Amino acid sequence: MKYNFIAAIAIAASVLSLQSCKNSGSKERDTEKESELAKQEYAIAKNQVEVMTLERKMFNKQLVCNGRLEAVRRSGVSFQAQGILASIKVKDGDVVKKGQILAELDKEQLQSSMEQAQLAYDKAVLNLADRLLEYGYTLSDTASIPAEKRRIIYINSGYADALISYRNAQRNLQNAELRAPYSGKVVSVKAKEYESAGAFCTLIDDSYMTVRFNVLETEYDFVHVGQVVRVTPFNDNKCVIDGSVVSVNPSVDDHGQIAVTARVQNNGNLLDGMNVRILLENSVPDQLVVPKSAVVIRDNMEVLFRYIDGIARWTYVKVLLSNTMEHVVEANKERGAELNVGDLVITSGNLNLGDDAPVELVK
Repeated sequence: MKYNFIAAIAIAASVLSLQSCKNSGSKERDTEKESELAKQEYAIAKNQVEVMTLERKMFNKQLVCNGRLEAVRRSGVSFQAQGILASIKVKDGDVVKKGQILAELDKEQLQSSMEQAQLAYDKAVLNLADRLLEYGYTLSDTASIPAEKRRIIYINSGYADALISYRNAQRNLQNAELRAPYSGKVVSVKAKEYESAGAFCTLIDDSYMTVRFNVLETEYDFVHVGQVVRVTPFNDNKCVIDGSVVSVNPSVDDHGQIAVTARVQNNGNLLDGMNVRILLENSVPDQLVVPKSAVVIRDNMEVLFRYIDGIARWTYVKVLLSNTMEHVVEANKERGAELNVGDLVITSGNLNLGDDAPVELVK
């Protein structure tokens, strides 16, 4: 009986031992599978990057200013004759040609004044003829009469006054029609029909725009007459119009600024008084130029990553110049960095990279 009990214990122990070995082997296989999966996931998680070959090239150094547009010509248009405004032919925003009628006065009184002046002039001519006869001359001889004597005869006969009145009446009748002095656009119509004539509107020629802006005195050498400027309205960043600098004031104001004037052709999107951004560029040759996206901040310093055999190599740099798209860089030798023409510089996928991080190129 004792023997059977001992045998049963031995058999149970053997079964437990076999089961334990079996479980242990299963756990090891699971661990190996998990490790293999982790390696696969790590391989898949490699950062994909884009690169560019570093080279020396021309860099467009930029200066950005704010300015205000003005129409190339701007004039107040007023009636020269007195009278009542009878009709208005235009409204704000109308485009007119030179000589086009903008408004008209009531011509009835002006026509009457013209007829009276005509009558007075005709009478004066008759009086003049009589006076000339007294001096032994006729109307056809006036050119041969000495100038001073002729002037006295004209005054005494009333001819001089009548001539002036007649010409004024003619001018007033002609000025009853207000015409555009040049081709342009009508703005700010002030007058109303049946009111006394006076200032009528403002006329602008906005086929070209003048843009005025200021630069610091330290930037004086950057700007010159004839330099290309790019003008962009604040309300439309996609609208870029090229113009040129027409004048640079050789005087510095009390704020340490210099006034610059440029001119730009209106493509139809520019308005008188509009606020704009002005971009000026100068070319600087033989620079190491990279896209702005290539430079990131690490340890509060500027760095870029070079691609070397599948590894992102952390490289400290100094940004020397910048424009809206690019940086000019050089290696930060104080940090032991080096940067050479022909290096592959990572331009995208670098935001979360660390030094010596494995990367792969975007196909």
